[in-house]
Amino acid sequence: MAGLILRRAVAADGPALEELVSAAPMGGAIRIGVCRGGDFFAGVRVQADEPEVWGAFEEGGRVVGVFSAGRRRVWLEREQSVRVLGDLRIHPEYRRGTLLARGFRLLREQVFAPGEWAQTLVLESNRQALKLLTSGRGGLPEYRAAGSYSSWLLPGQRVSGGNGIDVERATQKDTPFMENLLGAAARRRSFSHLVDLRGLGGAAWPDLGIEDFLVARRGGEVVGMMGLWDQSRFHEWRVAGYGRAMVLVRPFWNGWAGLTGGLALPPAGGRLTMRKATAVACGGDDPAILRALLRRALGEVDCAPLLLGMSARDPLAAAVTGLRGRLERGRHFLVGWEGKPPEWREPFAFDAARI
Repeated sequence: MAGLILRRAVAADGPALEELVSAAPMGGAIRIGVCRGGDFFAGVRVQADEPEVWGAFEEGGRVVGVFSAGRRRVWLEREQSVRVLGDLRIHPEYRRGTLLARGFRLLREQVFAPGEWAQTLVLESNRQALKLLTSGRGGLPEYRAAGSYSSWLLPGQRVSGGNGIDVERATQKDTPFMENLLGAAARRRSFSHLVDLRGLGGAAWPDLGIEDFLVARRGGEVVGMMGLWDQSRFHEWRVAGYGRAMVLVRPFWNGWAGLTGGLALPPAGGRLTMRKATAVACGGDDPAILRALLRRALGEVDCAPLLLGMSARDPLAAAVTGLRGRLERGRHFLVGWEGKPPEWREPFAFDAARI
């Protein structure tokens, strides 16, 4: 442990970082590994406007720990820059040592400004990490609860509702209306990531174009939008393994999924093919508009499952009522050692495509 070097990671470290995050899965009953498609930093640039990755390196160069602590522009009554913590992975050989405490000490001494707070999400299914991170032991920061998060993995299905709302693929002429709609929705949600649609296809929006967005119209007016983002080239999830109970349950689960058109679980080692809903905005936060968008997104022939996430208290969450799929819950935290966390209010925003 004494020989470990903790330093900021650079592009040349990408392959070693990729190896660690794919080999150190998250979760409990279903353990999820992350595949970055050979470019670890492509996914990091999606998470943060100013990426910042730190790693723990053995003398031989092997990476045994990593976390990201980049900044992004968010809305908190005004535009602000806030750190977002993520990608925390520790090699199994080092999980019982002091590496986590050393990493947080580095955060406090070299990364965080005095009194600075960051935001993060922790899945409830990752009970071990949740218990450890919120323990306050060994100089760990305070993890102050800041709302509950819901994410749904929704398979293709027929969706009722959303009548009177037309949904179609977006075109360039829709961009100004979409930007206005997205900006208004962001200002109703704390921590909304302020992104610019003019950057589609760039570092913050790789592999996403205007044609990947759906727009909802009512009386010819654009009243809703949702991007359908295929991130398989640079951020793909695979099932690293299942807990003992899930191993027994999975055949029955998949049998039922086959009969009902539900979501099947791949074998260990299999990849979770999906699209991720991004930049979701609906006029007046009307769940009927999101319902119409989901009707189109989930009704397309041979569509991949859709990942959609938001605050559990977001009014748009009502649009998912009655739909088939897998619900995963998470906890949103503000993380810091001193001072007061930023003021915020419900609903908060955390784009599932940027986790």
